[in-house]
Amino acid sequence: MTEHATEPAERGRRTLDEMSDLVGDQGHTTNTRRWGRLVDQWLSDGQALAQSEDGRAAIAALMDDPRPTVRLWSAAAVLFWDADAARPILTEIRDSPIRYDLHSIMAKHTLLEFDAGRLARDAALPGSPGAATG
Repeated sequence: MTEHATEPAERGRRTLDEMSDLVGDQGHTTNTRRWGRLVDQWLSDGQALAQSEDGRAAIAALMDDPRPTVRLWSAAAVLFWDADAARPILTEIRDSPIRYDLHSIMAKHTLLEFDAGRLARDAALPGSPGAATG
């Protein structure tokens, strides 16, 4: 990975780590303000990473993380350039509502919005805590 891609990749990984720590395996937080800041940081880093092959590979590698928050958000990003790789990750989270709760709902609506052509690369995932609706 090039030095240029390393900084956003490391920052993106740290951001997803913090997001995961904040919401746990089921996706709930009482601190939507902090969550919103973390989501904004991840979206910024993810967009920068998506501009290069090394960056896309760094995001795709996060889909193997054991934590559902990391898998969900990285797979949602990967949908835009490799839906075949991302869809099984999102489907597994979607199909496990008892285990993943809010993450399951977010994965479901992420897939629905993507399939309908309405998922935005630069916005919080549908159903994300504190996300704007509409």
